[in-house]
Amino acid sequence: MPTHEAPSTSRQPPAKRQRFIIRHEKPKITTRHIMSLQHPLGIKPLGNYYMDATRPDFPGSCRGPSLGRLSRLTDEIIMEILYLLSPQELLTLGAASRVLYGLTHLDDIWKTLTIERFRGDWEWQDDTWRATFLKRSDPNYDTSMILENREPLKLKTFYSDVLFQPFYCAAIGMEPYTSVENIDRRSGLTLEQFVDEYEKPGKPVIITDGAQHWPARTKWSTEYFLKRWPEAVMRAESVDMTMTNYFKYAAGTKDESPLYLFDKKFGERCDGILDEMEVPEYFREDFFGMMGKEKRPDYRWIIVGPARSGSTFHQDPNATSAWNAVITGSKKWIMFPPHILPPGVFTNEDESEVTSPVSLMEWFSNFYASTQFPDDPSEHPLEGICREGEIMFVPRGWWHAVVNLEDCIAVTQNYVGSQNLKETMQFLYLKRDQVSGVADERREGLIYLFLNVYFMDHGSESYQARISRKTRLRGQWWSMEEG
Repeated sequence: MPTHEAPSTSRQPPAKRQRFIIRHEKPKITTRHIMSLQHPLGIKPLGNYYMDATRPDFPGSCRGPSLGRLSRLTDEIIMEILYLLSPQELLTLGAASRVLYGLTHLDDIWKTLTIERFRGDWEWQDDTWRATFLKRSDPNYDTSMILENREPLKLKTFYSDVLFQPFYCAAIGMEPYTSVENIDRRSGLTLEQFVDEYEKPGKPVIITDGAQHWPARTKWSTEYFLKRWPEAVMRAESVDMTMTNYFKYAAGTKDESPLYLFDKKFGERCDGILDEMEVPEYFREDFFGMMGKEKRPDYRWIIVGPARSGSTFHQDPNATSAWNAVITGSKKWIMFPPHILPPGVFTNEDESEVTSPVSLMEWFSNFYASTQFPDDPSEHPLEGICREGEIMFVPRGWWHAVVNLEDCIAVTQNYVGSQNLKETMQFLYLKRDQVSGVADERREGLIYLFLNVYFMDHGSESYQARISRKTRLRGQWWSMEEG
């Protein structure tokens, strides 16, 4: 799988998600933001309690009276318990009190239940996962009751960061984070210029005329996809769902982290779609291609998602480089060179495990401000917006996060060229447990298959013949490990 735009459920190495409750470095909030930050159930952030408590008519928090002895538990612990309950138990518990009604309405609980029980076989309902789950469970269920009950059951004095932060992250939007654009934007690049100025030094660049001439630029859209391939079953993170159901979900979701359609078999599932795009001349040298389509690691995907969808910080797999072409919409990129770990992201020593915030919006809310004034100016990240018809070049090893600023359709591909061939060989040999894009049983031997086809393609004896000269071979690998 690629990681330059892969969802967390399919990224290599697998990223662990951690909720950060941090009450500083908030973005500048405009009047538009303030008006939008009214939780549908009236829940407020914990900090508001201290302001409201100064009012002489303040009745106090409703948490204690509504929860009784359960109020001794933190919201975090209560939510951990709720995730263990069945749908019927959640519905029963939510009828016990107003606060329990609010706690059991956290939409991420119902998202988890829907995907666990129905996978991708559901149709989005009334802007919530709760309504979607109940309607899928009982086609006769009247989901309008959920919206009708929302206003009379609002919680006027309930304060919870645990419940408010997902809503806040989904509501704030990306406007406060889009002003910086310091990634090079180039057009008319020759192949030699691209290699010398960007690929060799490992420097990102947005190629503004990279995909403007593709037929996809004038064809691809929600309407076009629904007309040509409405029943095509596509991969959206951990589930398979029809194009029709995915676009209905994408149009109505208010998720903090919307499901991201990221499909590696789109060329097979959408007849004729590959004829509407091409590999740009800058990226046609791809040594993995010598292995053949069936044996090479996964390398090409179509990417579809609404605003706020995208990928948290990661590095591309197998030490590959990548390109990402935006067909419709726009994407915000923020990138750090290989030796700088982004704030809020943690890895173990060999980077086989990555821990990051739960969502992209949470990272921007809590950590973005700290990146703008680093102690060392050389550690300032590269940022940019890749727009329609433009292509982002992602060099090997760069940490990067990507978020869709609007509904977006893109295509992406990983490749191994002359400038990252050595690093890819090192990775396949030294980090075999982290090799991705192939079946688990093929990880160990992928390096030998790759070396064999590489030597044969270059007119040399096969790797099998060379392997008998153990001393020489060990010397080669020793130089690779040291170099």
